[in-house]
Amino acid sequence: MKNNIYVLTERNRTIMKKDLVSVLMVNYNHADTIEKSIRSVLEQTYSKLQLIIVDDGSTDNSVEIINSIDDSRIELYEEKENKQICAVTNIGMKKVRGEYFARIDSDDLWEKNKLEIQVEYLKEHPEHKICFTHVSIIDENDQVVDSDLEKLYAVDYERQEEWLETFFFLGNCLPMTSVLMTTKIMVEIGDFNIAYRQLHDFDYWIRIAKRYPMAVIPEKLVRIRRYESETNNSNISEKNMTRTYNEYVDIRKHFFDEMSDVVFKKTFGKYLKNSNAESREELECEKAFLLCSPVGQGRTISNVGIEYLINLLQDKITADILESKYELNIKKFYELTGEHLYNDWKVQETIQNIKKKEEVFENEIRRNEQQKLMLKKDIADRDNKIKELEAIIEDYENSTSWKLTKPLRKIGTIVKK
Repeated sequence: MKNNIYVLTERNRTIMKKDLVSVLMVNYNHADTIEKSIRSVLEQTYSKLQLIIVDDGSTDNSVEIINSIDDSRIELYEEKENKQICAVTNIGMKKVRGEYFARIDSDDLWEKNKLEIQVEYLKEHPEHKICFTHVSIIDENDQVVDSDLEKLYAVDYERQEEWLETFFFLGNCLPMTSVLMTTKIMVEIGDFNIAYRQLHDFDYWIRIAKRYPMAVIPEKLVRIRRYESETNNSNISEKNMTRTYNEYVDIRKHFFDEMSDVVFKKTFGKYLKNSNAESREELECEKAFLLCSPVGQGRTISNVGIEYLINLLQDKITADILESKYELNIKKFYELTGEHLYNDWKVQETIQNIKKKEEVFENEIRRNEQQKLMLKKDIADRDNKIKELEAIIEDYENSTSWKLTKPLRKIGTIVKK
């Protein structure tokens, strides 16, 4: 949806009142923000709501705060133990009764007309079953801050192939807390994959994008909170970075699963090594080469692609195609696997750090050697100067004038005494 702010019509204001929107909020220890988040949902101009709140075993007073809000649209479900976001999201999705489904985190905020605009958009565009919005980023004090995350989420693609291409090469660019979808899609796609803690939503969007077009309304209707402290799971930490990478690699491994050949060629046609690839075997080879491309901003070959190629090389038909049409035989494959460490990005990172340290150490050695040479030169210059002075003194002492004035110097010494 390009460059037009959506305007509500009176006709659809009336139609919308008939449809229930189920909003799911998952909470864990957000007592400091959950009331604001709840009220940002309850105060929506679209008022026909079911607010499902699943508390994931909070140890603060979150539940007390939820129970203090008197509104019949709230349904609270408490988990005694912390089960993590995917599991409790799936629990909450089983409680959905509305025609539409939305998600919000317990520390994020919605603008008052967020749902109204999105519901009308989906009604006006039946070809779309799911839509998102642009967002603002706020800090702990609800202040809007400048963030690269806001720019990341400011996408506005329309075509299915644009979404799939972006997801494959760049990763996630859609915030969970801005989504509104038909419940039919939610049921069709199924649960979130509990194997993914960091990228559960990313996996979900890919599964949807393989089947349906998606839309983004270019208005900032959501405020997403980001924290400076490391206590929040959204913050960068070594474990989260490692987990995110591992999850992304696994999601990429299954990226082409259940993707039709038509969608694959429409999305990745410009990247094919053989633009005339048509047969199933040829397209499988193309998928392998795509999967060998670097993950994220890295430069190493993806192990997923290597595994894919290994399987193709073990099949005579695809092995022949790889050699005849792509000039890749087993010898070339060995060269490929010998060029990069492709299994562990942490190994690559460690190697790069070691190389940087070695470079710093070598530079320091060179500087020390230069200083040593300079000192040697200074010493040599000083020694030469001393020798020159000694020679001058020796010449002076051996001169006739020095010898003739020797008696006078002795008389001078006696006089001084």
